[in-house]
Amino acid sequence: MDALIAQVRQLGSSLAAAVDFDLRPTFESLSHAAGAKKGRLLDLVDGNRVVINSNHAMAARLADGKPGRAEVLASAIISLVNRAEKDLTDLHQHELHRQLLKGMVSAPAAL
Repeated sequence: MDALIAQVRQLGSSLAAAVDFDLRPTFESLSHAAGAKKGRLLDLVDGNRVVINSNHAMAARLADGKPGRAEVLASAIISLVNRAEKDLTDLHQHELHRQLLKGMVSAPAAL
């Protein structure tokens, strides 16, 4: 989980310049905690801090080290913040997702 969080933090900082909404604090404060197995995968705490429920079934899959997992989690975080933060518009979200996808298709394949 720690390796996944490190990757997502790095993605978040690379996305920071893509839009005029500063997501760096959200990605920098990303953490995980053991929550209810049937609970949500992600929770937004204190307005901009995202916590991953490490007991959620999807958490183990995301942390398995396979390519694209960090991008999936970063995308989910962007969508979560978009629903909660009125200043992060749908246009911002679209651009951030476009940047994530662009990075995935231009990244060298892992062997």
